[in-house]
Amino acid sequence: MTPTAKQRRLARRLRRMRLQAGKTVDDAASQIGCKHPKISKIETNLLGVKPDEVQLLCRLYGASDHTTESMVTLARNAKKRGWYQSYHGVANPENIDFVELETDSVSVSNFEIDLIPGLLQTQDYARAIFRAGLPGATNDTIEQRVELRTTRQQRVLDGDLSVWAVVTEAALIRPMGGREVHLAQISRLTELSGLPNVQFQVVPTRAGSHMAMGVPFSCFRFDDGFGAVAIDHLTGTLFLEEDADVERYRLAFQHLCSAALSPQDSLALLRQHANKERSEWQSPS
Repeated sequence: MTPTAKQRRLARRLRRMRLQAGKTVDDAASQIGCKHPKISKIETNLLGVKPDEVQLLCRLYGASDHTTESMVTLARNAKKRGWYQSYHGVANPENIDFVELETDSVSVSNFEIDLIPGLLQTQDYARAIFRAGLPGATNDTIEQRVELRTTRQQRVLDGDLSVWAVVTEAALIRPMGGREVHLAQISRLTELSGLPNVQFQVVPTRAGSHMAMGVPFSCFRFDDGFGAVAIDHLTGTLFLEEDADVERYRLAFQHLCSAALSPQDSLALLRQHANKERSEWQSPS
């Protein structure tokens, strides 16, 4: 069985915590009463680890009570099927991993170049994206993908997930799905920008070069302070969880926020584009 994102994350964190604590594999093996190879297999995700073993290892590594509780919970839930697992076959495994990371996060920072971020999309806008990106897909498959995306958005609407989205101005101009769908999407962005857990910024065309040109990505932050990064490309998604990688993308996102208009000015630009679009739409040809 392919390991879940939770299982991979648990294995990486245990290894990272051991190294940061300056403990050897033998130290860890002695702590939970096993032999050296078991720790190696646990840390490379070849063998599962029990919650009580995780608790003992966290004690050895000097983890805080909060981190220990988070790690034990992760171990308990590592093999559980999430709500998103029912979409296997409709979405590819990398899509499912992405949703799993997002579901476990307390905040997501997302940079997009040509598109509005998925958590802020209308159903019609999402539908247009899937029709363009999944040639040959059946209507049923597309509708299930739209349903998956809509379900993901509920945590944002409930205030359980903080979203900081940065897009280039090109994302506001591209009429995905046609003018009517495009206008409805801009209106939706205007509404969502008013939520206390949503920050939306636009990098204007005049801003010139920036640190993340050509690289759309998402940064996830979990309640124990750990993070992960997802980078989309044409054939899938690359996931990064090493501290140095996560920090590099966190800094890149900060740079983007500095290059972007303020949330207030971004909202004004949204309205400007909407008014221009409506004016052109209503003008006689």
